[in-house]
Amino acid sequence: MDWREKAACKDYYEQLKKKDIFFPPPGKPGSQTDAAVLVCSSCPVREECLEYALDKKELTDGIFGGKTPAERKWLHKRRQAAAGIKPKTRRKRKKT
Repeated sequence: MDWREKAACKDYYEQLKKKDIFFPPPGKPGSQTDAAVLVCSSCPVREECLEYALDKKELTDGIFGGKTPAERKWLHKRRQAAAGIKPKTRRKRKKT
């Protein structure tokens, strides 16, 4: 069985038809985000969901594993640092 079949949000979707709390509008944190994190807090597969989102860097929106996009970005950078991977930096252009 796929971990998504056990996810708390799956039941939430089916019962209340409220998918939008997991994908609040960008730049508008607040009650929607809090509601999604609350659902995630009791989820039996929260860790699997978070790992999935961290592995899929293209998932830049939505609440996964109880974490916002900004929190996931921070976790990803921290993991890279712990693994000794230097963050990509932009080259500075020479002034002419």
